[in-house]
Amino acid sequence: MGMQGGASVTRITYPSPVVTPYPEDNTVTAYLFLPSGTGPYPAMVVLHEWNPSSTRAGFGLASAAARANVSALVVVEPYSLNRRAKNPKGTAPAILSGNLPEMVGALRQAVLDARRGLDYLSRRPDIDPQRLGVGGISLGGVLSGLVTKVDPRVQATVTLVGGADFARGFWVGLLTRKYRKQILRDGYTYDEFLRAMAPIEANHWPRPIDPANVLMIDGRYDLVILPRGAKALSQALGDTRIVWLNSGHYGASLSAKPAAALTEQFLRARFYGDRAAYHPPDTLPSKTIKLGFLIGGHEGLSPAIAYQVIDFDRAGRYSLDGQLTLHGLSAGLSARLTPTLALGLEFPLFHGDVKPKPYLLAHIVL
Repeated sequence: MGMQGGASVTRITYPSPVVTPYPEDNTVTAYLFLPSGTGPYPAMVVLHEWNPSSTRAGFGLASAAARANVSALVVVEPYSLNRRAKNPKGTAPAILSGNLPEMVGALRQAVLDARRGLDYLSRRPDIDPQRLGVGGISLGGVLSGLVTKVDPRVQATVTLVGGADFARGFWVGLLTRKYRKQILRDGYTYDEFLRAMAPIEANHWPRPIDPANVLMIDGRYDLVILPRGAKALSQALGDTRIVWLNSGHYGASLSAKPAAALTEQFLRARFYGDRAAYHPPDTLPSKTIKLGFLIGGHEGLSPAIAYQVIDFDRAGRYSLDGQLTLHGLSAGLSARLTPTLALGLEFPLFHGDVKPKPYLLAHIVL
C-alpha cells in the first residue's frame, strides 16, 4: 500500500478461526505497519472502533506505534468494512446488534481474529515474539482489554476510550437503545443478557496484569463508554492509572496528538526501557465542547454550544466558557453540577444587557 507516517504499510489477509455463514466475514483483512530499519521489532495488534467507515483512527494508533519503532497490525473486525456480508437474507449481521447470539459470536470472533494476528506477527522474522502487545479504540479498546486478559503473550496494552463491564453500558446506552429493545422482544431478560455477555467481559477473566504494562486514556464525561466502565477495565488490568480527557467519547478525537505522543512514550518505555521519558499525567490536554440547551440567562431558553476556554481545575468542573446561542455570543462562568448539567453566570458579548444573569446548561459533552 505504500508509506504512512514513515512506516511501510502492507495489506494482508488470513483465514478467521471462526467460520460463519457469510464468506466475506471468514477472511480477515489486516494492515501491517513496519517501521524503517531492520528489526526485529516489538509489535502490536490494533483493533478499531465500532463499524468505522474508514481505518483512519486505527491507522493513527498504528502510526504512533511505528514512530516508537513498534510494528502494528490493524485488524478489520467481523462484519466491518470489507467484511460486511453482501446481500444476506434478512437483517445484515453486525458486530453489535440486537441479535444476542450473533453479537456474542461476533465479539468472540473479533478476539480470536486478534489472537491469530498475534500468531502471524510472532512467526515473522522481523518481529520479536517476546515483545507483543495489543491496542484499541472505543469498541477496539474494549476488545483489547479482553485480549490482554486471555492471551499471555500480550506484554503491553493501549486502550483509547475503552472500558469493561461493557454489557451494562450497552444496555443503558443511547446508541444501542434499539438493540436493547430487540433483545427484550426476543425474550431475554436483563440478567440473561448479562450472563450471555459475560465471556466477553475483561473483568470476568482472572489473569493478573502488571499495571505498568498498560496505558489507558478515557473521557471523563463519556456517555458511550461510561467512566465507571473505564474504571472497571482499570481494575481488571491491575488497577492501572487512567489518563483522563475532559471530553466525551467523540471529542477524544480532538486530543489525538497528545494521546499519540503519550502512546509513543509508553511503548518506548515498555519495549525499549526508555522509562525516563514516560510520565503519564492524570489529565491530558483536551477540548471540552458542550452541546445542549441553556435555560435562563439572557435567552430564557435556547440551544447552545459551549467551549471551555479556561479550566480552573484539573477535571474541568469549573471553567470560563465561550457560548453560542440563538442570541449570539456570550461568556459564561460555569460550575458543573453533574456530568450533564452546569450552573453559570452569562455575560453577553456584543448584544443585550451586559449585566450577568444566572443560567442552567443541560448538555452532553462531545
